[in-house]
Amino acid sequence: MTPRRRLFVRLLRGACADFAVPILLLCVLDLVDKGFSLATLRGMAGYPVAWVGFPLLWAGCRTGLLGRRARDLGVEAGEQLLDTTQNHTLTGIPFDRVRAELGAARRASDVGDGNPVDFRWRLYRTRLSAEGSVTFDDASGETHVEVRAPEHLGSGVLRGAAFTALCQIVRTLRPGDAK
Repeated sequence: MTPRRRLFVRLLRGACADFAVPILLLCVLDLVDKGFSLATLRGMAGYPVAWVGFPLLWAGCRTGLLGRRARDLGVEAGEQLLDTTQNHTLTGIPFDRVRAELGAARRASDVGDGNPVDFRWRLYRTRLSAEGSVTFDDASGETHVEVRAPEHLGSGVLRGAAFTALCQIVRTLRPGDAK
């Protein structure tokens, strides 16, 4: 199975579990509200279709979005994109520029001094944030970016939040990109 299909299957499995509770709750509410009858069961016939349809749609869209971000970054779109810790290495970026770009970024806060540069990165235009660290290796001239998302962002509809933050950070730091 290709890495992208494995990503889709992993997202689909999680989404089916996430959507099961609301669908079951709707079934119970219908049974309590209307009573157990043939008409009620016919009215609930669409719920299994919704339980299969919504996760398929969500997993397909999320796979496409994460895949597009991975393509922009030059990373293979596999299951590892859903991990809560993401790493990436950039070359050709001076350390002074890294510190200046992170200090000027609107999504970055609590930017530390020294090497490594620790900071918080705000996700999705909300108050949710991930912890980041950028380390510069003088010998090789490489910049190592590590992003750690909180555990509650590793499940539910925000799966892949650490990878999304990594893409945003790398896009901010990448040389030659328009700001």
